[in-house]
Amino acid sequence: MKFSIVSVSFLLSALFLAHISYSADICPAPVPEKYQHVQPGNVVAAYFASWDTYGNNKYQVSDIAPIASELTHIIYAFAKPNAQTGSCELFDAWADIGANQERRKKVGGNFLKLIELKKKFPHIKVLLSIGGGAHSKEISEIARNGMMKQFVQSCIELLDHWKYHYKNSKTGEQEVIDFEYEGLFDGLDFDWEWLNNIVPAKEAKSFENAIVLFKKLLNERSKKQKKRSLLTVALQVNPRVYNALPLSSCAKFIDWFHVMAYNFTTTGCAGTGFNAPICNTWSSLSIDNSIAGLMHINISPSKLVLGIPLYGHVFEKTQPKLGSSFVKTPSTGSLSYDQIKKIYLNKTSCSYKWHDKSKVPYLYCPHDEIFVSFDDERSVKEKVTYAELKRLRGVVFWKLSGDDDSHTLIKAVS
Repeated sequence: MKFSIVSVSFLLSALFLAHISYSADICPAPVPEKYQHVQPGNVVAAYFASWDTYGNNKYQVSDIAPIASELTHIIYAFAKPNAQTGSCELFDAWADIGANQERRKKVGGNFLKLIELKKKFPHIKVLLSIGGGAHSKEISEIARNGMMKQFVQSCIELLDHWKYHYKNSKTGEQEVIDFEYEGLFDGLDFDWEWLNNIVPAKEAKSFENAIVLFKKLLNERSKKQKKRSLLTVALQVNPRVYNALPLSSCAKFIDWFHVMAYNFTTTGCAGTGFNAPICNTWSSLSIDNSIAGLMHINISPSKLVLGIPLYGHVFEKTQPKLGSSFVKTPSTGSLSYDQIKKIYLNKTSCSYKWHDKSKVPYLYCPHDEIFVSFDDERSVKEKVTYAELKRLRGVVFWKLSGDDDSHTLIKAVS
């Protein structure tokens, strides 16, 4: 679906900005003239995390069905790198393929459920995401040890089948079961992140080599299967990361970037602030500065998909003023939108406030001295409007389990 929610404020600012030169004080910044011809895209993607099938707040593949018509892409997180072997492996075979692998002869688990979901909703494309923040250090180690080529090759193989090596519990013999699920994944999402936003030069080069090889092998897969295999990249938006990576030369091989435009202020910071503000009145960290920075290094908006968080941050023992210090307690940290809604949003002692410049809400609970930064239906609509204004390819949510039972935030896209 095309983005259709257009706020008057954004459109008026766009018309005004088109006639004046760029200034760091202008937000949203005007789209560079060379990208004025780009039309907004229709991508509405969302990450599904395999580990969410467990725990108290379970989210299953079957839970996607009520909003499947709203989505164009589902990104399955994650496959993990093995730094010892240089191979790409399933993160949780029990959840992915189904328990117990030794006793199974066919694919089950989440993969089978996704195959069934695609049959019901054939417009949906499913991508396998590789890495993620928790496993990126292993990708770096693989790169340092010169095993990147075999890693990339094994990632491509994992898109269609997984070879389960095991010792037969009855015979003691080493055996292999080849679980095949060709037709499930329509491509690959590469999520290599860097600690402290520091990208060594050798790893930047390894990133480029990996992208080129990913594209080559995906093209070969496309010819074999007679359907296109996508390549997307999850991208940290810290300037130290995107300026260190050769993104402009890699962009031609990448269908689009999933721009992780959130965590601009977390409970790891010194003071309170917003998780994902479109504009920022107190620092340079914002969605708009990130998007403008990527366009500045020649990344077309047609290659950018805006990340929207389905979670927020809770700060305790603090004041309502932005930037206030806080005390880290066991309750300080990140919560899904669903949890925030249940715990704080409906609490009479908490006041809902809207920051018009940043286009995000926040809560302050004076009795408990709690500040909550989050996104709601209104701010999601503003982000969709922003994506259309900036001519972006679409939006992507992290992650499906964060929404409430009615999928309020994802439905806000349409």
